[in-house]
Amino acid sequence: MSNIKLVVFDMDGTLLQPRSCWAYIHEHFGTDNTEMLNKYIKNKITDQEFVKADVKLWEMNSDKIVNERYINTILDEIEPIDGAEELVSDLQKNEIDTIFLTGGITFLAKKWAGKWNMKEPLANNLIDGDDGHLMVEVGASGHAKGEVMDKLLNDLKLEKKQVAAIGDTTVDIPMFERAGLAIAVNTNDMTVIEKADYHLKGDLSELKNLIVNW
Repeated sequence: MSNIKLVVFDMDGTLLQPRSCWAYIHEHFGTDNTEMLNKYIKNKITDQEFVKADVKLWEMNSDKIVNERYINTILDEIEPIDGAEELVSDLQKNEIDTIFLTGGITFLAKKWAGKWNMKEPLANNLIDGDDGHLMVEVGASGHAKGEVMDKLLNDLKLEKKQVAAIGDTTVDIPMFERAGLAIAVNTNDMTVIEKADYHLKGDLSELKNLIVNW
């Protein structure tokens, strides 16, 4: 039986194909949020300010009302990375729980968590606001994955050595630091790779034996 009892997955670029579901929506509308993204990465704006700017760009470039339902139809186009379903299924067969901890959107996380029988995801709700514009309810800020994971492990009464974390960007490093096994997947970012115990490029199902035998 594996020493690992829980695998905490980032979502975008880790189990699902686009590097960012937010960027995927921008691609749909033909918009560019690079300026605000750089401010967000440098922690100069909040999650709410970041999403408000995104929504404004989408609305300016859409001939339809940009609401929760419309955004969800865009997110429905997103597909998994090769081996994602097989990996999650194999882990669960070995009595290892799985969960998304993502700065992505709850609708997308819940969709795939439901398909794959994962635990309730930790993500961010993008919902219709009272003012007629989309708003975000932050559940897992890209700036606070470490704190969210601390609470998760405390709630589940798990020790660091019982947890694996899998991600692909620098915002996942705080997850790595709180896990007994840290795995970087399908990334060229050396900062992320150097913080991981293992780096995989390719089919995710290859990780099963590593995690089960850790």
